[in-house]
Amino acid sequence: MNNLAQTQKDTKQTDLNQLQEQMIALYQEAGIDERNAILGHLNWFLSFASPEAKNFWLDCQQKLKAIDTDSPALFPLGKIYLTIGAREAFEEGNQMPVEFLAKHQSGDWGLVCEDDRKENEFSLANSFRLLSAYKTANGTKLWVITEADRSSTTILVPSEY
Repeated sequence: MNNLAQTQKDTKQTDLNQLQEQMIALYQEAGIDERNAILGHLNWFLSFASPEAKNFWLDCQQKLKAIDTDSPALFPLGKIYLTIGAREAFEEGNQMPVEFLAKHQSGDWGLVCEDDRKENEFSLANSFRLLSAYKTANGTKLWVITEADRSSTTILVPSEY
């Protein structure tokens, strides 16, 4: 990569970081209705964003939602991926992925059986793969899976596994 291209890439990343910091500052000052509106607009934007932009905005959305979460994050999510089925389920249920990611990351494993719950606790302590199961408002089952190395988390419907 030549110097000009690297400089442009660095400048873009700096601008994105500043934008994210400004959004977080605005969000912290906003009331509950304004926060819901901000998250709603982000969710709408995500449905049109390019894959590169989607990762940035999902990260931003996750950081904003974390401000509202009383439960501490127990592990990093890494890059976040949504399958087509999961995205459709969120749209149909008029919900946002961050709601399920926050539960997953705080150790609320959702609808998993007791054996899977114990496995998740063991996996959390030993850096193995984590699995949560939830249902959207319209009853669609979702799985949230974080890889053992915590490099990525995927939200999918079971039929896409």
